[in-house]
Amino acid sequence: MEPRDRSGTRHSLWYNLAGCVLVFWGCALLNGVGGLFQIAGGVSFVYPASAAAVLGGIFFGWWGVAAAFLGYLVSPWGIAEQGLNGLFLSGIGALQAAIPAVAPLPERGSSFARTRRFFLYAVTLNTFASAILGVAFVAYRTRMLLTGHAAGAAFLGWFLGDSVAICLLAVPLVLLIRPHLLISEDELVILREWLHRWRFHLVLAAAMLADGALMELTTPSGVVSIHWLGSLLLGPVLVAATAGGTGAGLMTAAVAGMIYVVQVLRLIDVSASSALLGEMLSAYVNIAALTFAAVIAGGYAARARSLLHTLDEHRTQLQRSFESAVMVLAAAIEAKDPTTEGHVQRVARLAARVGRRLGLNGHRLEVLRYAAILHDIGKIGVPESVLNKPGALAPAEREQMETHVTAGVEIIEKIDLLAPAIPFIRYHQERWDGATTGRFPGYFGLKGEEIPLEARIIAAVDAFDAMTNDRPYRRAIPLREAREELWREAGRQFDPRVVETLLRVVTEPPDGEASGHWPAQGRLESAWGFIRPPEV
Repeated sequence: MEPRDRSGTRHSLWYNLAGCVLVFWGCALLNGVGGLFQIAGGVSFVYPASAAAVLGGIFFGWWGVAAAFLGYLVSPWGIAEQGLNGLFLSGIGALQAAIPAVAPLPERGSSFARTRRFFLYAVTLNTFASAILGVAFVAYRTRMLLTGHAAGAAFLGWFLGDSVAICLLAVPLVLLIRPHLLISEDELVILREWLHRWRFHLVLAAAMLADGALMELTTPSGVVSIHWLGSLLLGPVLVAATAGGTGAGLMTAAVAGMIYVVQVLRLIDVSASSALLGEMLSAYVNIAALTFAAVIAGGYAARARSLLHTLDEHRTQLQRSFESAVMVLAAAIEAKDPTTEGHVQRVARLAARVGRRLGLNGHRLEVLRYAAILHDIGKIGVPESVLNKPGALAPAEREQMETHVTAGVEIIEKIDLLAPAIPFIRYHQERWDGATTGRFPGYFGLKGEEIPLEARIIAAVDAFDAMTNDRPYRRAIPLREAREELWREAGRQFDPRVVETLLRVVTEPPDGEASGHWPAQGRLESAWGFIRPPEV
């Protein structure tokens, strides 16, 4: 049977052999350059081969463990070059690959749960076990009892040196190849978006390089400790974790850690053996802080995003419920006056399009749409005999009809969320010239810019829809006649700018906000010929 990896994917023999070759050469080459990170004696600040071993165990299981063992064996370093030491130390080093190869690293749960499992089995337990066995073996083979600074330096150089290498080298590759081992599906989406934000990356890189340059320029003088300056790298890591999640934070922490390691190796005083252990501890604490900051900040940022998403869903749900209530009120209007079926919906859609063209957006545009839907809500209080009368209204009946504005405002005043729409409903019958007498008089005497723009939009759209649809007292008039009537009343009953915008909008092809159900001939007329003022 062909072997499977931890995700359950079945891989061929050739796939595993190719993986073994990569892990083998990775361990051999990185183990060969391990001496570059040597601080004193056999103590190395970072063991880069550990990263290759862990990647082999994670991606190729026991195949990777075997490849790591062979890679260590053919490229011994330090005491491993003496006799059979290399065989035993290679086995101990391969232990770092064995534990994550068999450890439970399920690709499920929150990002915090996944990173916790990963760091437990692929960074902590495996390197701790390897360090304990390795230091004990070295002490036995050299017949030396390691005490004090020597024991501490040996353990730190093995355990923490391996851990740092895994955090700085292996973690970024896991995020790129199999990110689900470290982060959830939601955070993976955020990470992928973050990876395309090149300008953001350049700013972070500039900040980290500037801190590295500051270390190089100031720490040799002894004025500022390199470890204090290294802590400044926390800033870019926190910014990345907040903006791009746990994955972005860990990647940034890896880059920041590499910059810091380079400066530590250049500037640490290896001759001061008594202070070496303290210097190493300070450096490791800083690198651990970078990693933990990425995980913690990324986790809290993920929780904040989840909370915001939940709140947004609740807001959307409330918005839908509120709109449903508004539409129920609109349906009540049409039930009262069935001859105007569809009128409020058409007015609302067209008013929103005109408002958007005139610069309204966001909440203001939303309130305009609500006001347009409810501009005739007061007709609920007008007798049906008046609403559905086929002929002209008597003076008393006209007075009853005109009360619908005040009645509508009284109804809306009882709904706090609709309070911003009250002025638009109250003044949607006002005239541009302020006249309060005549065939279509204004109710309150406002004129020009005194009338809210939203009310002026509703007034023109309401009249246009009324003219182009049947009413009990008359048939709909052709669009050309409606156009001419609007132009005649522009500057008198209606705002000229609103009229011009309205007539431009109704000639546009319907989009996601269809302009309504006007007769087809209106949409067949040429746009400019339709909106151009008639010849005088």
